[in-house]
Amino acid sequence: MAYPTDDTGDAANTYARELVGFAAALRVLHVDRGSPSYREIAAAAGDAGRVSLSSSAISEALSGKRLPSMDFTLELIRQLAGSDQEIREQWRERWKRVKLHQRQATTYRRQSQSRSENGQRPLKDAPDGFQDALSAARLEAERIIKSAQEEAEAIIESARIQADEMTQSATQMLLDATERGTMPGAIRQRLRENSRIALVGPPGSGKGTQAPFLGKLLGTPVLSLGDLFRTNIRDATKLGVQAKGYIDRGKLVPDEVTLGMVAARLEDPDTQHGFILDGIPRNLDQARVLDELLATTSEQIDAALTFDVGQDESFRRIVGRRVCKQDSSHVAHITYTPPQKPGICDVCGGPLYTRADDTRRVIAMRWDVWKAQSASVVQKYGAEGRLVTVSGTGSVSDVTRRAISALNAYFG
Repeated sequence: MAYPTDDTGDAANTYARELVGFAAALRVLHVDRGSPSYREIAAAAGDAGRVSLSSSAISEALSGKRLPSMDFTLELIRQLAGSDQEIREQWRERWKRVKLHQRQATTYRRQSQSRSENGQRPLKDAPDGFQDALSAARLEAERIIKSAQEEAEAIIESARIQADEMTQSATQMLLDATERGTMPGAIRQRLRENSRIALVGPPGSGKGTQAPFLGKLLGTPVLSLGDLFRTNIRDATKLGVQAKGYIDRGKLVPDEVTLGMVAARLEDPDTQHGFILDGIPRNLDQARVLDELLATTSEQIDAALTFDVGQDESFRRIVGRRVCKQDSSHVAHITYTPPQKPGICDVCGGPLYTRADDTRRVIAMRWDVWKAQSASVVQKYGAEGRLVTVSGTGSVSDVTRRAISALNAYFG
């Protein structure tokens, strides 16, 4: 008589491995998403009102304790990867495969139990070695799950340590360069006299992070496009009212309005000896108009500084970003600069949230737009001999040092 023991062991072992792989893939997606807290994911799902995702259920799914339902899985994927239909279908098929192995394991187990209850050879009397093999399979599955959990925790912990080191190193660098005067005066003076700099590059390359550091080191104001919009809208200037009208209608703000704000800001006294542009120009037309604007006072963009990063790194930086609802200039990062209290801004205590456009799908679209419109701006400055390129990977302070060194060599 044939016993289903081998089939039972194979099915159980295969299901355990498939479930481990499924959970491990979820954890990778979770870390890649910026490791949002389970509470954040659950709250976002609750706001969407489709499927309830409790923190405990998310924990069980990511730890491989059980296979969640398909609806639960798809909603979790939606929260982690956006509404990309192709990604959802891939996970749907992955879930079906694991579910099939689960059913097979359950069927064989029930057959084995039925044999025992009907007086047939019970599972404990199965051929020698089966119990050992089944136990070994379970231990191996548990080992894989534990290893995957430890790996994910190590990644997050390493990122947090790196974030602390980055912050401390960058802060120390600023103290050395400004208060202790470790930056040679001649270099600082030369850069300051020629610091009409435009930061250009793809989304997530670090322009917004580097701008304030470079501004402090060079002693020049930073003109951020986001700040210009917020200030003009807050003060209800003519251009601010026009911009708000376009934004409220879901339309792009025309270049003439954007550059009008830039022109008005450049009339302020603090910009007369230099400035740093963050987010401008975004296309060739803006770059040309900006050249014409500066030419009226015999000035120009002295250097366009670009930070070279890959698209994958850009995704990791952006999807983990959290913005304060009370002040959008206060930004944290779940992995690199996590807030002391989850979901709470360290600066003002306001609630942190994920911007609607900080999803993988939107970021991919922004990269497409950058390649279609903004990459030509980098090419323009390069062709004119005004482009300075540095690697954007590594700690904040390392990138800042590279930038200062490259600018010094450029202006030298």
